[in-house]
Amino acid sequence: MKGEKPQSVFAMTATNKPDIYPKVDDEATIILQYPKTQVIIQASWNWPVSRKDIEVYGVSGQIFADNSSTIRYRLGDNAQEQKLTDLKKESPNDDPFTLLAAVVRGQITPQDADLSALQNNMVVMEILDAAMKSAKSGKVIKLK
Repeated sequence: MKGEKPQSVFAMTATNKPDIYPKVDDEATIILQYPKTQVIIQASWNWPVSRKDIEVYGVSGQIFADNSSTIRYRLGDNAQEQKLTDLKKESPNDDPFTLLAAVVRGQITPQDADLSALQNNMVVMEILDAAMKSAKSGKVIKLK
């Protein structure tokens, strides 16, 4: 969302596997409401496989990022699905340690650090804080 904060955050958490994760929530659903869209985040420690995927549905199409290097998309109702592969990021954004080293060495500024930029992470922390408050209270948290 290009650094835009959501208008509100609603979250639900649960411990679905208390025998494995007795002291933490192992499942969370977070709903972010923006002026013209809604984002649903599903996070879990109890899925049987590691998942790092995203689905985006727009006015005239949809995009599925199955992993960090493959995107599938379809534009229009009857369009065939297209696939883009080998979408790896270029160095130093391809690895968090290389990125950190580039910032420390002054090769890039923290603002150029892609998703690791401080401004982006401040918005993420505000969303996560609101999600924790929402999950605890059962209420929607409005952001300013």
